[in-house]
Amino acid sequence: MALPDVLVAWVLVAGLFIGWEVVATRLDRAGNAGGWLRAPVRIYIAEALFVTLLGTLWFASLGSGGWPLVFALLGILMEWPGPVRHGLRTTDGSRRALYRVAAGVARVVAAGALLWWWVG
Repeated sequence: MALPDVLVAWVLVAGLFIGWEVVATRLDRAGNAGGWLRAPVRIYIAEALFVTLLGTLWFASLGSGGWPLVFALLGILMEWPGPVRHGLRTTDGSRRALYRVAAGVARVVAAGALLWWWVG
């Protein structure tokens, strides 16, 4: 796989992650302090780099089969530990944390689909 393909994939995934976060921040009014993102942009760019490198390694060496499962497991590993340590229910008893975990997993699976489309 050529370096320009990996760089374009990185830009695509970074754009997906930042766009997803902007929408998620707007929808989640409770945790929004008025900013567009919950973390600095460099965090999403670095996260996109790691997901892109893993995805390109998967598609370049092991093939394209089973990518939804791989990216779903990666999403669970990225999103699940924090809420589980702090409980999936908030003080008011809602399941907002569970929905955030599910949305985070969907975000990583969407990145996998984007990588499958571009480099797979």
